[in-house]
Amino acid sequence: MDLSLVLACALVADAVILRLIPQRRPVARFVCMSIFFAISTVLIMALIDSPVNPVYRPQDLPREFWLQILACCWWGQAARELISFLALLTALRKAAIQNELLFDVIAGTIYTCAVLAMMGFVFRWPLQGLLATSGIIAIVLGLALQSTLSDVFSGISLTIEKPYRPGDEILLEGGVEGKVIQVNWRSTHLRNGANDVVVIPNSAIAKMRIQNHSAGSERYSGTLTVTVDARNEPEFTMEVLKQAAMTCPAILEHPACTVAPTELKGDRITYEISYSTSLFTSAGDARSQLITQIYKRARPATAQQVRPESMAARDRDGLSSIPLFLFAEHELFDHLTLLEPLTPSEKAELCAKITRRHFQVGEQLLVQGEKTESVHFIYSGVVQLTRKVQDGRILELLRLGPGDTYGEISLLTGAPSSGTFAALTSGLLLESKSEDLKPILEARPALIESLTHSVAKAQQFVAMFDRSAIQPAMIEPHDLLWRIRNFFRLNVQDQLK
Repeated sequence: MDLSLVLACALVADAVILRLIPQRRPVARFVCMSIFFAISTVLIMALIDSPVNPVYRPQDLPREFWLQILACCWWGQAARELISFLALLTALRKAAIQNELLFDVIAGTIYTCAVLAMMGFVFRWPLQGLLATSGIIAIVLGLALQSTLSDVFSGISLTIEKPYRPGDEILLEGGVEGKVIQVNWRSTHLRNGANDVVVIPNSAIAKMRIQNHSAGSERYSGTLTVTVDARNEPEFTMEVLKQAAMTCPAILEHPACTVAPTELKGDRITYEISYSTSLFTSAGDARSQLITQIYKRARPATAQQVRPESMAARDRDGLSSIPLFLFAEHELFDHLTLLEPLTPSEKAELCAKITRRHFQVGEQLLVQGEKTESVHFIYSGVVQLTRKVQDGRILELLRLGPGDTYGEISLLTGAPSSGTFAALTSGLLLESKSEDLKPILEARPALIESLTHSVAKAQQFVAMFDRSAIQPAMIEPHDLLWRIRNFFRLNVQDQLK
């Protein structure tokens, strides 16, 4: 039998079988490659003695060309075997993220050497002239592809140094921020907070200052700058801003949020709120929640509140120059969205009947199951709402801070409180009795509809919380086996022995 045909069949079988073995089984693929490579090595040495110094017998041109093709296939198998061995070695070392770019460079170098070996050993072409010619071509191509080559070598440098890896969240000089999703030959791809893909050339990113949020802890630090009217006392303002941050679910409780005044300019003080989130992707949510919570307690100063110098700045720079103003107690009903339809006289009448209540840390303001005859407005302080669910566990539902209200459900429906309200900080409650609100509500059906919509949303939130709090009962494997055998009426006692 002609051994060259056997070798050709072995090469075809190698290609077919490797197509059937999935990529996720590298060990099986390497074993298959090694077996076929050993078979090919034995056959090629029987045909031409050695791939490095081949001897062709008999001396006829078609036969020699056919054996040269088989020898080239052997060199290709040898290069593939070496690359597979290196890949398997990397996988066995359990590297977290394979350095794909550097591995591609090594694989390309090995295949290039294999091609040169084919040209020099198999076809016996002189390589000196070829290398000299290729050097000239390389110079020409290098000048023409200077920018692309700069990206390639910068990518190799970044891959070796590893200032970031796929999955890391990084901040680049210039404000570009996002999660690394791909590092290829030419560029790095980031996914930013707006879910857009940002593509940055490797040559550019190699020159930037890189801040890796994922290199240390899984915590991301963010800041928000707020300008407040200077007539609000700094100590009180810092406390309210800090309490607003404490109510945001996306902001971590530890490390605690900090507030510091950074600039005093005439009629305004600038404060910087520093907070932390568990992930970079939740930084946008944290910022939005914080702005929303602050807006419940502060508004841009009105025309009556703005000082003359602020009015001049307003005319010159627009509304953006107007600082926020933490409204006073008597302005409460002017900033409650649900009570906006009330006339100024009705608001003034309600404000005159408001009851003030100071609370301290740990004080229970309202217990689950109790009814309240008042609507409570949190002027300052943070209140934790907990709920006892069906299985007896007491879970945290949410936090309420400056600008939030509670008690509307009891006021409109007479239902007991859906949870327990306990003070996390000291603060001030402003209470409006139901006997003062009911005459106004009865005279304004539209206002009742608005309040009903708000109450329905709150009740729906509580119902969803209860459903998510229900934990499915864990079934032990032994119990599950018993249930299956009992369902199919098997001899349970014999099977469990």
